[in-house]
Amino acid sequence: MNTHHTRWLESVLCHNIIDVRHRPGVNNPVADGLSRMWRNRPRTNTDGSSWSVLPDWESSRGMLHDVMQMTDSPGAPSHPLETQFRGDIFFTPIIKHLLGKTAGDSIPDRRRAMHRAEGFMIEQDKLWRVSNKKTDRVAKTECVPAVLGFQIALDAHLKKGHFNPDLIKLSIRDRFFWPGLD
Repeated sequence: MNTHHTRWLESVLCHNIIDVRHRPGVNNPVADGLSRMWRNRPRTNTDGSSWSVLPDWESSRGMLHDVMQMTDSPGAPSHPLETQFRGDIFFTPIIKHLLGKTAGDSIPDRRRAMHRAEGFMIEQDKLWRVSNKKTDRVAKTECVPAVLGFQIALDAHLKKGHFNPDLIKLSIRDRFFWPGLD
C-alpha cells in the first residue's frame, strides 16, 4: 500500500460511517469500469485477487476493528415546536427553516420556506409572529396550530360574551396568530 492509499484509508476510518449503500454499476460508471478491469485475466496468488480486504496492522496484531457494525441510530431529537405543530402544513416549513433543518426536498420548497419564515421567530420554545407594520397594535403574537384556534376563539367568546364579535376578534389577534384567523 502506498502513501496515498494509507492517507485515504486513515481518512475513511476516522469518519463515523453509519450507512453504506450499494450503487449499481449502471449508476456508477467509474466503479463499474474498475470492477470489470480484471474480469477476463488469469488470477495468481500474488495479484491480490484472493483478498477480500486489505490486511491492516490491526488484523495482524489480532485487534478487531469492526467498522461495519450495524446499530440503530437514535432519531434526531425533536424540538417541542415540531411536536406541537406536527401535521400543520402552514407552520411546519417555517419551524424547520428557523431551526436550521431541511424545510423541503427541492430548492424551490426551501426558498418558499425561507420566504414564508420572514417575520417569524422562536423564543422560549414558542413560535412568534413579529410585527413589521407601524399600524400593528402589538410587537409580536404567539403562533398556535389552526386546530387549537377554534378552542381559543370559543374560550374568548365565553369570557367576553355576545356583545361585540369584532372586539373579541381584535383581542384574539392581539395575542395569537394562526392561518385563517381573519
